[in-house]
Amino acid sequence: MKNTFSQAMAWLHTWAGLVIGWLLFVIFVGGTIACFDKELTHWMQPALHGHERSAESVNLAKAVEQLQQVSKPHPHAYYVTLPSERSKSLDGGVYYDAGTPDLVSLDPATGRKIPDTAGGEFFFTLHYNLHAETWGMYVVGVAGMFMLIAIFSGIVIHKRIFKDFFTFRPKNGGQRAWLDGHNLTGVLGLPFHLMIAYTGVAIFVANYMPAGLNAAYNGDIEKFFVEAADSYERPETHQPLNTIYPIDKLVADARARLGQPITWVSVHHPDDTSATISFGGDHSRDVAWNFNTVFYDAADGKFLHQSGPMGGGYKTYTFIGGMHMAQWGGSALRWLYFVMGIGGCVMIASGMQVWVNKRAKKIAEAGSASGYGLVQALNLGVVGGMPLASAAMVIANRLIPADVAARASAEITVFCAVWIAASLYAAVPAVHKRGWGPFFALNAAAFALIPLVNLATAPNSHLIATIGRGDWSLAAVDLTALALATGFALLARRSFAKARKPVAERKPRRQERAGQPALADR
Repeated sequence: MKNTFSQAMAWLHTWAGLVIGWLLFVIFVGGTIACFDKELTHWMQPALHGHERSAESVNLAKAVEQLQQVSKPHPHAYYVTLPSERSKSLDGGVYYDAGTPDLVSLDPATGRKIPDTAGGEFFFTLHYNLHAETWGMYVVGVAGMFMLIAIFSGIVIHKRIFKDFFTFRPKNGGQRAWLDGHNLTGVLGLPFHLMIAYTGVAIFVANYMPAGLNAAYNGDIEKFFVEAADSYERPETHQPLNTIYPIDKLVADARARLGQPITWVSVHHPDDTSATISFGGDHSRDVAWNFNTVFYDAADGKFLHQSGPMGGGYKTYTFIGGMHMAQWGGSALRWLYFVMGIGGCVMIASGMQVWVNKRAKKIAEAGSASGYGLVQALNLGVVGGMPLASAAMVIANRLIPADVAARASAEITVFCAVWIAASLYAAVPAVHKRGWGPFFALNAAAFALIPLVNLATAPNSHLIATIGRGDWSLAAVDLTALALATGFALLARRSFAKARKPVAERKPRRQERAGQPALADR
């Protein structure tokens, strides 16, 4: 019975990981980059570099005017995020009851629009809904549940979990190195992977299972959030609001009531006399999300409401969300999440490659057009292609002229085009036989180009300038690109060196030890 159960769990672990593995890799890469989404967005806004901005000097009235200019009829809310230590732009958005929001980024000093960029927000959105809105969110939720299945089944079948924590034999190469990489990153990041998978699914629990809320609140989800978070909402009067009260006059009072700096302001139902102006702080003060908010009448500026303590259930929910989003703990915690995220990417990629290596003989017999060949091509196209596309998008940010219309869309087009090209290249049968070397080399070159292109195109943004003035948030992007380039270069060198070795020199050690089968064959 024990062997039967272990074999069933091994089968479950293999197929739960393989079926959703490529999608999980995309989600993990997006989430890993999103640990520093605001810093990446700032790096991709060179017009702001080298200039100190203060949230205290921001003119919110000008920001609202800009939003009114881009707004379509009947907006649900205007939302403005003030400059902070991590984000230096004044970011605004017009949100609607349905459809895509209209977003603008402004220079805090002048209130003028700065060149558009997809920025780190692109990877954050890719992480949680694949840029497919509600359906994408559901797909990501399914992927998260598959990941939990793979993790728990992996724990069951992993009999040497503590021993493998200290086992990594890259010099052995081939299947043994891939398997050790999968085991090491899986065991090392096990608590993180469990936490990130569970909290990622739990954040959208109300969207995945809305029946209870719909039954209890007759479909009025807004009423639930008003009660759970002690928020404030007024029913629309359907009477036009002539002018919005000067928001800047309310900032001092809102800051005093909240007891913390103001980091965002919103205007709900801005074209209706029921409109309210609300202020809030950021999420860096505690693990749980900070939903402490003050509300004012948008017609005359009269104070209306301040949110009170949340109930235990909703407080737990905000704690779970805060654990996943890592807005607390400063840059040290975000770097920890970033490193653990890279470890998760390696775990997923190496696990899928283990599946291919174990079936190398079947792949050779079936040919590249078989299902085995498809898995091999997907491994190369997804795992090798997505980092390459990400680097290309960052490079494109410096090369696309600042006055190009729909500039953010152009950056995303570059990302998609490079990823599609890499996937088509990976589908070529001859590329399968060459293995990972070419993709590692391409990624090394692409990431090395980031600081070089930055040096050639942005006089206030390159590594020498940012280190010189102590702007480490900008310098970190170039330094991280160089570190990734170095890592990919070492992997490419090893892969090419292995490919040049005669087959006889690459016999696994297990053939020299009769009676000791390799772990990959068990």
